[in-house]
Amino acid sequence: MSGFAGRPFKVWNADRSIKKSLMAANLAELIDKGRAKLGSPNGDVRVVLEADGTEVDEEDYFSFLNSDATLMLLTPSDKWRPAGLETGGKDEPDTANQGSGLSLHAKQLLSHLKQDVTRIITFSDEDLQNLVGISAADLARELGETERYAHAVQDACQRHLDERQHTKEAVDLLRLYHEARKVSPYVDAPDGGAGKKRRHSPQPGQS
Repeated sequence: MSGFAGRPFKVWNADRSIKKSLMAANLAELIDKGRAKLGSPNGDVRVVLEADGTEVDEEDYFSFLNSDATLMLLTPSDKWRPAGLETGGKDEPDTANQGSGLSLHAKQLLSHLKQDVTRIITFSDEDLQNLVGISAADLARELGETERYAHAVQDACQRHLDERQHTKEAVDLLRLYHEARKVSPYVDAPDGGAGKKRRHSPQPGQS
């Protein structure tokens, strides 16, 4: 009988302003109970891992989640963001605010950056590229720093973008190498496998 009671989970709404606990035996039950407890509107919702935004859309995957896992319920207009970078749960249009050429989202990024500059490593590639594209004057004003400091922040963003790209390229090369080893016995052999043939070839004048 206890198997039908389900397992414990925690669910957040999109902007992490409401958190509830519930018991669910399957994904559909979690969605129904989560929508009711969070006051989510009727309609489509997505279940994602709160930690990294991975979507949970299969019962098989749901069954492998740890009990007491923390999840989020998102509507089609919601977008997952790391904790601390919420935008009210909704995708805000990138319209300029009065007196500034920066979007609301850019201002929110800079607000968090002002509190802790190391949060650069948590920003997406798109966010980093947006920061690089901001004028140094606007960046300095929002951070309350000098333009020299603003340039240093943008350099750090660009370096982090470059490092991510280099890592991706290195992984792609390793993947190609791994695939090549599957189809060719000579990939790892010295001189492409020709060394063994030379070693066993008879020399002139030898029997």
